[in-house]
Amino acid sequence: MGAAAAATSQESPLAPLLSINSVTEVVYDHLRHRILQGMAPGQALRLNTLAAELGVSTTPVRMALERLSADGLVVQEGRRGATVAPLSLSDFQDIYAVRRCLEGAAARLGAELMSESERLRMRELALGLDLAVDSGEPDLDRYLEAEWEMHDLCYQASHHRLMLAEIRSFRRRAERYFRLALAGGMTVLEDLDQQRAFYSACIEGAGAEAEAAAVSLLDWTVERVVPILRDSGAIAQGRMSK
Repeated sequence: MGAAAAATSQESPLAPLLSINSVTEVVYDHLRHRILQGMAPGQALRLNTLAAELGVSTTPVRMALERLSADGLVVQEGRRGATVAPLSLSDFQDIYAVRRCLEGAAARLGAELMSESERLRMRELALGLDLAVDSGEPDLDRYLEAEWEMHDLCYQASHHRLMLAEIRSFRRRAERYFRLALAGGMTVLEDLDQQRAFYSACIEGAGAEAEAAAVSLLDWTVERVVPILRDSGAIAQGRMSK
């Protein structure tokens, strides 16, 4: 057997796995988007139904649901199957307490260590935030994507890999609550003012100011979400759309 044939023979067992992982990623993104767009807490996520609806086997759907469970968006209940996770005041407070500590520290360190190329990219992202809200109806998905990349850029500069992984994990868990704040009357324009303060601190390499801005952003969201979560009717009805 030639070298090329041997390589193909060795690589072929990975092909199904790569294919399943690729399909799982698509299914995960699709279901996550649907949940964030307003699926009601407690809504059933039936494996066979989702697989038929998406035109895939149950394996990638099961794997995607496991990932969503790790993100805090789905609850797996054995034979009862998966459901959209409830919105919980205690869960929310825990998430934001952790984010406050981690993101404050990462912002302080990252702002001081950012390179010129990273600051240039941050300027581009800040412009993206403005563009997302300047087109009449704010483009929420575009705004959130630019806003998160801007923060992630700063946090990466801290060079604390494990801390960054935890920040990203808790950010995924928090997004549904941030969207709930928007559904409750908070506007992207209000958030934009806070983001500009964070951006300015990072551009100036001011670590203490970047930390304060990052923490202020989180505290500001908490102030708006807690009253909504205390309204049990809002949670039961799943009013989480844009």
